[in-house]
Amino acid sequence: MSDDDRAVLRYAVASNVGTIDSSFSRDAAYAGPHLLVVAGGIQNLSSPGSASVIAVEELRRLDVRTDPAGLAVSLERGIEGLRKTLRELLASDSRWELTGTTVTAMLWRDTHAAIAQIGATRAYMLRAGELTQLTRDHTVGQVLVEEGRIRPDEVGSDTRHSAIVRWLDGTSEEPADITAHEAAIGDRYVLCTNRIDRVMSSITLRDIVRDTAKGPQDAADELAGMAFPAEKYGTFACIVADVGRQPG
Repeated sequence: MSDDDRAVLRYAVASNVGTIDSSFSRDAAYAGPHLLVVAGGIQNLSSPGSASVIAVEELRRLDVRTDPAGLAVSLERGIEGLRKTLRELLASDSRWELTGTTVTAMLWRDTHAAIAQIGATRAYMLRAGELTQLTRDHTVGQVLVEEGRIRPDEVGSDTRHSAIVRWLDGTSEEPADITAHEAAIGDRYVLCTNRIDRVMSSITLRDIVRDTAKGPQDAADELAGMAFPAEKYGTFACIVADVGRQPG
């Protein structure tokens, strides 16, 4: 995106380690001129590696200039390539069983973007001071809301609500949600790994990211720092990215 005439993406990554051994649940993130991606780890104690780290390494290959009409297709192919890699790892080593990852990725060209979502990692947009969640959680709580069995404000009243119902691993076939998105100059985007809603309210998140005195790195560092005291489930990673005008 940095080589486009109209817009440039300015981005920063931050992470922090929680109070449980991070080798059990490793979250990962990558930000580049065309790609933003966060991945949440789902691991068993005998796993030989981190599926979330593998996800980021696989998907960062998409960080190239892509025609706007091909953004969604590129993301879909990237997700399927990652799924194939996880299948091959499981087929060659049973220790990869019950190990997987959740993913939120945004592939950019100018102010055009495609979003891939699977799991409970999230993407938010701040526009004109208002924060909007762009992704749909694949959790028990979200399913219950959509079925009309609980109200949105009741999500989180039961610990079972946070259980993830869709992810990527060596056996699952559930597709990622792929959506198109149109950005605007001045937008700010936040991508974060699982459980952000359990460590801070949406109002706190909004207030941090809408402070225009904070650049992407300061905002990302503050988010990661605030998540750390309450986060007990391994690592936390986030990206803050601003859409600005190309200088000159």
